[in-house]
Amino acid sequence: MDDLSTRQQQIMTLIHKQEYCSIEELAQQFEITPQTIRRDINLLCQQGIAMRHHGGVGLPVTLSNRSYDARQITNKDEKQEIAKNVAKAIPNGCTLFLGIGTTIACIAEQLVNHRELRVVTNNFQAAHTLSKFENIETWIPSGRIRANGGDIVDDTVLNYFSQFAADIGIIGCAGISELPYASPQTTYSAEKKQDVAMEHELREARVSQAILENSQQTWLVANHTKWQRKASTKVAALCQFERVFSNNFKGN
Repeated sequence: MDDLSTRQQQIMTLIHKQEYCSIEELAQQFEITPQTIRRDINLLCQQGIAMRHHGGVGLPVTLSNRSYDARQITNKDEKQEIAKNVAKAIPNGCTLFLGIGTTIACIAEQLVNHRELRVVTNNFQAAHTLSKFENIETWIPSGRIRANGGDIVDDTVLNYFSQFAADIGIIGCAGISELPYASPQTTYSAEKKQDVAMEHELREARVSQAILENSQQTWLVANHTKWQRKASTKVAALCQFERVFSNNFKGN
């Protein structure tokens, strides 16, 4: 970072705060031309500290997620707005599955006024918040809490979720990728594409799939940067969710 100009350091600060910035956004922010921004981005990418994505720049691809504390402050306002919209849609008196992630933890904070909820979650931060609400019954699996994620994703969690039947299962994801479409009756097609929710690790994806398999309704929460982030493990196609909560999605 010492070799970067002041503007380039400020660009990196924005990238870490938002996870993704468009070229147009950065040009307006610094009141310079898109061409100048592109030169800055090229230098950042050459140093391996940034990566170009769909008309902008984001964090480099990694095999694992960033720390929970780092993710908690990224796009915080947007995550809280999504969480408020989700909470409004959750009826009283239902059984709810909550998966991993910081947006899910924000949803837990918004449930303070709900009544007669049973919540099953492997998200320790969400469980800690919900444990303060006397009107909510909270269940968590046993296992090791990951320091990087604030959650439990051991194999025992798969069986734990299968013991319940949820009215609504809500998960987040590490990224959303456009992949070739396939169904059990067809082969992969290079021409037909679909958006797929992805996770960094297989065990994370398997836990999310267990939540979906044991829920009557399945909801996905994903802030706009998920469409610019890469992850390697498939969870489910977006068309399989009854609802997708995001400012980047035009569906229900």
